[in-house]
Amino acid sequence: MKANKIEITSSEQLIDITASVREYVNGSRLKNGFVHIQIPERTASVIISINDDWRLQREFFDKLNHLMPKYDGMKFTGWTTACVKATIFGPSLQVMVHDGTLILDKNQSIYFVEFQGPGERQYFISSSGTTLAENEEATMPEELALIFEKRKAHEAEQEQIKEEMRNEWRLREENRLKLEAENNEKTAENNHLKQDE
Repeated sequence: MKANKIEITSSEQLIDITASVREYVNGSRLKNGFVHIQIPERTASVIISINDDWRLQREFFDKLNHLMPKYDGMKFTGWTTACVKATIFGPSLQVMVHDGTLILDKNQSIYFVEFQGPGERQYFISSSGTTLAENEEATMPEELALIFEKRKAHEAEQEQIKEEMRNEWRLREENRLKLEAENNEKTAENNHLKQDE
């Protein structure tokens, strides 16, 4: 088992701990089995979520606080609200390991979630299963490699769609600026004619 300390710097925070979990798996040479993450904190939990959207933390807490607000009107609901949120998501998680590889999509990460910071917190990692032989290296299972390949194709398609949307916006913006310039020109002509009268 390994204990890890984590510094929470705001009242609500998502912290990606995937790297430390991978480091533990590599260090323990776990081949096939499970890695367990446990958080002995009453206002924190551990989840798996997407890692490819910069809005994740804001959206996660905005939606959760809409359902369970920290304030009931002007009244603070107390630390029990944070505890209820932590209870819903849970203080523990286990992730499958196969051939020394965490079974996670490339766009998934393991997050420590704090609902009432700041302060120092802890989480523990342990494992169960078989270990790699002395000269054996971790490899990505074929099934997971296929998921990664599909994800790459999906990401390429998403990038193409984004580029098409950017081009469409540029074209609209060029047309808008052109019309605006024409209208300004007409307005200037009209004003000039009125002055001449």
